[in-house]
Amino acid sequence: MKAVVVEASPKRDGNSVTLAKEFIKGLRENSSAEVTELYLEDMDIKFCRGCWSCLKMGEPGCVIKDDMTTTYPKLNEADVIVFATPIYWWHINAQMKKFIDRLEGLLDGDGPNNLSGKILVMILSYNMEDPDGVYLAIQMFRSIAGWSGMDLKVLQYNATQGHVSGDPEKLVEAHELGASLKNFERYALCLQCPVEGCKVIFSSIEAIARHLATAAGNSHSNWRMGHGFEDLGIRTDELWMGIAEKIRENH
Repeated sequence: MKAVVVEASPKRDGNSVTLAKEFIKGLRENSSAEVTELYLEDMDIKFCRGCWSCLKMGEPGCVIKDDMTTTYPKLNEADVIVFATPIYWWHINAQMKKFIDRLEGLLDGDGPNNLSGKILVMILSYNMEDPDGVYLAIQMFRSIAGWSGMDLKVLQYNATQGHVSGDPEKLVEAHELGASLKNFERYALCLQCPVEGCKVIFSSIEAIARHLATAAGNSHSNWRMGHGFEDLGIRTDELWMGIAEKIRENH
């Protein structure tokens, strides 16, 4: 099993980094898991230019030459990808957002994306239990994971209770989550998206349904409307479950 753990906090002993390291201990516990840690503060990562050149390369990569050049192969080979970030101003911090924008380089313009079948783990720390706050970030990654064919797991910590090092239960939760994935190998991809022109391949009908419920663009919107699903602004669980049932009927 291969994992890439991306740590976005500028504090090496921050809550999200501390939880990520405990997660890694669980991954490595009595296993041969190969873990790559990326500390974004140490990396030269430039902003995405939105030029779409990456979609013409035929393999994961980007025309911008920086530390992402050596990172793409690691992300492509990973079974598990972990994003550990604090919440700043109601969302993920700038370091993590810059990194995520550059994930465009993992989308192969000549074939399926290179994220499908993996597990995405979000480790989030925040200072206030705002009615939206951390949940805005979670919803963002629910959409990303659903569209790309990844399973999403979330670990969150409210730092108003103090540093997480003083919360043994939360540390155990992080460790156990890592241990539960230590032998995971990405799901086999066997089912094609039914939308004409979409090249993404998925591991299950449920994965296709989440993709169809969250995918943007006219082609996927037209598929939803053509199969009797109201094109809602917020993709609800009821929507993707209904799509899954429709696919099973026709499969």
